[in-house]
Amino acid sequence: MGLGIVLGFLAVAALAYITPRPDWFVVMRHATGSRRDGWLAAIGVQCGLLVHLTAAAVGVAALLLASAQAFPVLKLAGAAYLVLLGLRALRDSVRRADEAEVAGPDGGASRLPAGSVLRQAFVANVLNPKAALFFVAVLPQFVSPGGSVAGQVVVLGLLDVVLGLAWWAVFVMGIGAARGLLGARRSRVVVDRVAGVALIGLGGLLATSGRRVA
Repeated sequence: MGLGIVLGFLAVAALAYITPRPDWFVVMRHATGSRRDGWLAAIGVQCGLLVHLTAAAVGVAALLLASAQAFPVLKLAGAAYLVLLGLRALRDSVRRADEAEVAGPDGGASRLPAGSVLRQAFVANVLNPKAALFFVAVLPQFVSPGGSVAGQVVVLGLLDVVLGLAWWAVFVMGIGAARGLLGARRSRVVVDRVAGVALIGLGGLLATSGRRVA
């Protein structure tokens, strides 16, 4: 596995990260609440990727995705969870809009416990079969046949996770800057509405889509 192959993989992985997908809206919603919550959501997403990476390295993901019965179940579970998160976001946007009328646009906002933020982001990623497909369909294209397949999958996967942490650092900082411009509560209402609609829409697309990598 030469340097050119590694750089090619990182280029593809970077394109995947900057393309809007469910993880974007999960992290964005929490990052609008606070930088801490944004980082926790990003860590939860990357921990979910570690699950997909481990499964791919041992071949479990390939077997699961090849099963005519297991793939639709995983896909529908992931879609339902995204829709649930979207509905929660819309519900929270209505509540925060009402609170803003009393407390003002920058009034104090309630924060979820750290464990809840991590769990939501982790589960959303783990239940997304498109994330698993990246590790069993795209990543193997950069594996050299002469070496250990599992070892190369792990190395490339870990590089993907590290690259993702760098991307989320920029992403969370950008959301924090927008939050400073719009005001804490107003930005949360706007982002909750955008994220809610996006997550519900992505859940619907996931439920009706085929096996293409998101």
